[in-house]
Amino acid sequence: MDKENPFPFCDNKTKTIKENIICEQHKMHNAMTDNALSFILFYVFTVLFIAFLFQLTKKNFNKGKKK
Repeated sequence: MDKENPFPFCDNKTKTIKENIICEQHKMHNAMTDNALSFILFYVFTVLFIAFLFQLTKKNFNKGKKK
């Protein structure tokens, strides 16, 4: 069992759905730990996007519509 491929079934061409998900999660985890900058940028972008959506929920859109 090595660090690059701890799961021997990942080398098989045919895998079950569960095995495929495990292999893909392992690849994604390795990508995040090898290149942390892209994960940090994604995290910052996500936080800013959620803050923007929260700001929109607090905005009063009925301000210009007076009867």
